[in-house]
Amino acid sequence: MVLFQYFFLPIIRISFTFVADNIEIAGMPQYSNSRLIAWTISIFMLLPFGRLFSARQDVYASATTSLSLPATKSSLDVPPTEQLTFPDSVAMAAPEAAGRSVASLVAYMKQYLKTENQLARAIYTWVSRNIKYNVYITYTPKSEETDEAKEIQKILSERKGVCQEYTLIFKALVQEAGMEAYIINGYNRQNGTLLPDPHQWCAVRIEGKWYMFDPTWGAGFVEDYKFVPSPNHRFCKLPSDTLLKTHMPFDPLFQFCERPLTYEEFDTGTYDEQRSVPVFYWRDSLALYTRQDTLQRLVNARQRMLANGKSNDLVYYTLELTSQNIRVAGIRKVLTAYNTAMNLLGESADAINKFIQYRNKAFEPKKEDEEIQKMVDVPERLISRADSIINTIHSAPDQYREQILELRDQIMEVATTVYKHKLFLRQYFKLPEKQRKGLFKQTK
Repeated sequence: MVLFQYFFLPIIRISFTFVADNIEIAGMPQYSNSRLIAWTISIFMLLPFGRLFSARQDVYASATTSLSLPATKSSLDVPPTEQLTFPDSVAMAAPEAAGRSVASLVAYMKQYLKTENQLARAIYTWVSRNIKYNVYITYTPKSEETDEAKEIQKILSERKGVCQEYTLIFKALVQEAGMEAYIINGYNRQNGTLLPDPHQWCAVRIEGKWYMFDPTWGAGFVEDYKFVPSPNHRFCKLPSDTLLKTHMPFDPLFQFCERPLTYEEFDTGTYDEQRSVPVFYWRDSLALYTRQDTLQRLVNARQRMLANGKSNDLVYYTLELTSQNIRVAGIRKVLTAYNTAMNLLGESADAINKFIQYRNKAFEPKKEDEEIQKMVDVPERLISRADSIINTIHSAPDQYREQILELRDQIMEVATTVYKHKLFLRQYFKLPEKQRKGLFKQTK
């Protein structure tokens, strides 16, 4: 102990006093009082926490452990200490192998945690403690859909990122645990000042109610262009109106309230209670949102944003990006419909050609009537689906219109062929079995 007091403790103190003053990095809260942080961490290192991480059976036996946190500049009124709970202990004791995939990590947690509250807490703890903030990467809004599965695996492999990576892995884990979740895009106000970059956090439905989680701000902070891990639960399972003190969604839907704040009210920190506004039935809008495709979601989100009052630069930028994404999603929807209809057309043509070949052989070898009828019913269903899908395209870019018109003509041609053979079968089945062979001679 003497060696620790006179040798290691001074080194720890000197090391941590090099932590610099405030800096704002996209998606991360800012902190000061570097020397207070240094002393707090030094004291923390003297505490007997080794057994909490050494053996899993010790972890599960402990109920709660007190953890002292450094003071912050958070605009939220948060007490200086918090309790580590049993779900936190489970998360911190997760084997390295469990964290190699979303499924294995959630399966590990479910061995010991049963409720949605416990699982959401443990997932937040694991993400905030295992993903490091990458100060060399900034928030990059994407105009195209990404391969989430590959992105998630990359996050689990590299264990670093910005708010996009924190929220993506958090959402994937809570969804794997059986909870409904959304990533929310927005911006922040801290200590009365708007932060200059967009941010992302998550909404999770737990036992029928919506709560907010920001695992990025729960991971630590950035000073002197360096990430300083400082895991906390200040942004874990907050009511939406509480997080609205610092986090503003671009889409008013994700405020989850009947009287959403306007951008100006959030930006200035003022709330006009006398302003008359219609009730926003956000539950109905959210139910509709879950049924909509990407294009419909973008169009409706843009309408809600335009109706939510005066825009700041971040909101204006997001509106422009949303408009671009609407155009991209519209083209993607056209191409998806075209390709799907084309594939169905090919399947239908192949199926009816098989029937034609069988008919040319006068239905030899013999098959049951139901099986023969099916040989026409299948291509009929396929071509009907192709026709329905191609007709969902009401407008298309000029460069695709000619191909779409040609495909419609091809669909009609195959549909006409199918219908012709369907009429033949109808006539064929009406005849007595002995007279059916003669029908082939008449229709050659």
